[in-house]
Parts: sequence; C-alpha cells; structure tokens
Amino acid sequence: MSNIDEEGDKAVSLPVFTGNRLELDQRLRETAIALQIDVPNECWEPIADYCSELWDWNTRVNLTRHTTPELFVKRDLLDSWHVCKLLEQNEEVLDVGTGSGVPGILIAILRPDTQVTLCDSVAKKAKVVEQIANKLKLKIPVYGQSVQKVLDDFRYDTLTSRAVGPLVRLCNWLDPYWHTFGRMLAIKGPKWPEERGEARHRGLLKKVELRRLVSYPMPDTNSESSILQLKRM
Repeated sequence: MSNIDEEGDKAVSLPVFTGNRLELDQRLRETAIALQIDVPNECWEPIADYCSELWDWNTRVNLTRHTTPELFVKRDLLDSWHVCKLLEQNEEVLDVGTGSGVPGILIAILRPDTQVTLCDSVAKKAKVVEQIANKLKLKIPVYGQSVQKVLDDFRYDTLTSRAVGPLVRLCNWLDPYWHTFGRMLAIKGPKWPEERGEARHRGLLKKVELRRLVSYPMPDTNSESSILQLKRM
C-alpha cells in the first residue's frame, strides 16, 4: 500500500543503487549539474561516502527511501544545499529529528565552517547516524533524545528540521525554548500554508515571526519545497 508523506513524496517501492563507486560519483555529479546545485569539488568524496554508508545501513534500519543517486540529489542534497545558503559563517546548528542525517550531515560536509549537532528522539536512529558520522570523520555530536532535552543544556544559532512534523507540533515542542536559539529553518512541502493556518488558529504564532525565505521546485513533481524561518519576535 502506498501513502503520501509530509513532503509530498509517494511511498512506493523504489530502485536501490547497486553500481560501483565510480558510477555513484558520476551520477551524483551529473544530477547536481542538471539541477544547478553548485557543490565544491572537495565535497563530492564525503558525499559519496555518506551515500554508501547510508544505503548500507538502510538494509538493516529503515532510514531513507532515497536510495539512488538521482533521488538523493533531488531530495536530500537539494534541500540541504538551499539551507546551507541561508546560514551565516560559523553558525552553531542543531538538526532536529535528524533521521538519516539530513540536512545535518550534509550541512557539515558542505559548510565545514559551521558546528553541527544532531538529535533524534529515536535512539536507534541516533546511534546509526552517529556511526555514519564517525565513519566519515565528521566531528558531530549526536544526541538520542528529544530536542527539548538538548535545549535544556545547550544554545544554538539555528535549528533545522525536515519532515519531523507539522508546524503545530514544532511550535508546541519549542514554545518554552525560543530564548535558547536564534531561529529555526524548517524545510516544508506544499502544505505549509495549511500548517501555518492551524498554528495561528491555536495561538502558537502570537510571539513567533514566520517567514518563507526561499521556495524551489521539487524535481519530478508539480510541487514546491519551501524553507521557513521561525524566530521569536
């Protein structure tokens, strides 16, 4: 049975990449060039390493449905690249509900000036992502706990999130914690205006400024992705 996830992707049986490293690298680069994603040359090797590690773990732990170079670039790399363009130099970033490590791990690769931390309340996923980060030799703290527990102890410039829940849920989680970080960048699919309406109806945006910073087409769909900025007024 198929279903639709928060970002608008249809959950169907997807092909899995079985080629060699040379083919992986070539297909990643070609897809990025076609989408005009400008990636520094030195980042391609760790990106390909990340794909290899992620897809290997995915055979044991359900982490991602983006299991070909093309899907990875069109979904994971595209979103992360757009987030990276919105970050200032040397920001401290917390990736909330990191799941497979997107966008957090890719931010760490594309923007080595930033200090990235990952958290996921599903301890099993957090442990896997930590092992992937270690294999890539990325110095990334990973916490297998809720964002609230992390924010009890640490402060960040920017929080990032993708596919962790609607705005109502995010705002409920963060309501007592807006003073502990500068802003949240939330990657959202085409239903975000409906989510905003519900959050406003529940009074969750009274002291929160919400702005859409950028929108871009979701390749192979008729939809757009958007990056929303939420910050305390």
